[in-house]
Amino acid sequence: MGYDEFDYDWWAPLPPSTYAPPPRRLDPKLSRRKTKTKISTVFRLEEVAKHNSKDDCWLIIGGKVYNVTKFLEDHPGGDDVLLSSTGKDATDDFEDVGHSTTARAMMDEYYVGDIDATTIPTKVKYTPPNQPHYNQDKTSEFIIKILQFLVPLAILGLAVAVRIYTKSESA
Repeated sequence: MGYDEFDYDWWAPLPPSTYAPPPRRLDPKLSRRKTKTKISTVFRLEEVAKHNSKDDCWLIIGGKVYNVTKFLEDHPGGDDVLLSSTGKDATDDFEDVGHSTTARAMMDEYYVGDIDATTIPTKVKYTPPNQPHYNQDKTSEFIIKILQFLVPLAILGLAVAVRIYTKSESA
């Protein structure tokens, strides 16, 4: 095979169908295999809120429910911190502290299920009530305060002026 006998198109790209693997066919025997996936239980907020004591303490963090009863004594912040976060979504409380990756990894040990998001009340942003514009300069109270300051000052100025005038006449 000489140099001239080579196919000069050996470097040309192959059509995409050549690269794609053949489609996978599902084997019925494989689909009946048992998998080790854990089926999660979905809890309502009312159910989780019942677990709010030292003997039975559940928390909701990131849409998941954790039974932290066994961890109460070991928690570095004390059991009161965990107990105060029961009966509500404690995600913000958990995130505000800034837990380590080790603490986050420990959470899997206490996982019991997921929370039904429709049972958690939505956070409502506070909007102050609409009030009419209050202009302090135009109120009668403002005028009274000004007069309470200016009248004694005027009397004092008048007294000083009378004193200076009477001293200049007597000298």
